[in-house]
Amino acid sequence: MKRFADRLREARIAAGLTQEQLGFALGVTKSSISAWENGRETPSFRILPQMRIVLKRSLDELICGASASSRGTTVRDSSGEYLADDTTPAARDSKERALLLRYRALPPKRRAALLDLLIPSDSR
Repeated sequence: MKRFADRLREARIAAGLTQEQLGFALGVTKSSISAWENGRETPSFRILPQMRIVLKRSLDELICGASASSRGTTVRDSSGEYLADDTTPAARDSKERALLLRYRALPPKRRAALLDLLIPSDSR
């Protein structure tokens, strides 16, 4: 059975993120990500909810190795939106991925305000 460190590394790579990009999205340093992936340290509990969102993996899958899809569950962010489904468009490059990660990190009210600014309600 794989360790948490191995599952974290695989999830980060599958998300197309460097250690530095994941660290930025989680508000930690690249060296913290490296320490987690090498099994020297483990992330604090306060980091886990954001890690789940950024990596699009359930905590069961990351921590225990249990696949969410095998239990028929879905992964949603704090506003209830689906995070991992086949209809979600993939980011085309690192800048677009960084923008998407920052958008997903926003609280729901700020997301709505940003969408109103970018896409007026009369054109939606």
